[in-house]
Amino acid sequence: MGAVPKRLGMFLLFAAVGAAQQSQPTRPSTTEVSEPKLPVVQEQPCLANGRLDWPIKNGSPIYSSWQDQRTQVGRLTARQKVTVLEGINITRQPDRILVTKPKPDIGMKPGDVILRYQILGEGDANIWAKGVWHEGYSLWTAVEMDGTGCGAGDACDSKVIENGIMEQWVRVKTNTGVTGWVLNRKMTRGVYWDSGVFGQLCAG
Repeated sequence: MGAVPKRLGMFLLFAAVGAAQQSQPTRPSTTEVSEPKLPVVQEQPCLANGRLDWPIKNGSPIYSSWQDQRTQVGRLTARQKVTVLEGINITRQPDRILVTKPKPDIGMKPGDVILRYQILGEGDANIWAKGVWHEGYSLWTAVEMDGTGCGAGDACDSKVIENGIMEQWVRVKTNTGVTGWVLNRKMTRGVYWDSGVFGQLCAG
C-alpha cells in the first residue's frame, strides 16, 4: 500500500466526520448566559406609559437617582400631584429557590438552584436557571420561606431557601419642574416595606 491510498483513506474519514456533524440536530435557540451582574434593573410594565396628575398619598424624598450615590433633590408632600414618568424594579440580590423534584421543562433536577428576579404576580417571575433566562416563568409550585405559595401537595417541586433584596423605584416630575426618583416599595430578606406614596399605582 502506497502513500496515495493512505491519504485517500484519511480524506474519506474526514468527509464522514463532516457529514455526521452536519446531520446533527440544531441546538435550541435559547441563549445560555452567565449569571446576571447585580443589580438587575427591569422596567415596570404597568408604568411604561406614565401617569398624569397622580395624587401623592404620603410625603417622601425625591432623589437624583436610584443608585447608591444618589442625592436628595426635593420632597413630595401629601395631596400634591405629579407626573409619573416611569418605574423600574431592581434586584440587588435574587431569591434562591432549591429544586426538590425534577423540573424537566427547564432541565432542573433535585439539588439545583433557581435564581428569582422580578416577581410578576400570580406566581410568575423572571428567573435564571442553569445559565438560561426564563421570562414570565410560572413558579406556583414553589413553597415560600414562610410556608405560603404552593399548597398543592405532591405538585410542589421547589422551596425558597433565601430571600433576596428587591426594590421598586418611580421617576416623577413635579409641577415645579423637579424630576427625580422615589423609592416606592422594598423587599429585604422577606420583610416587605411600602412607602404608601403612590397608592394603587399599578391597579387596573
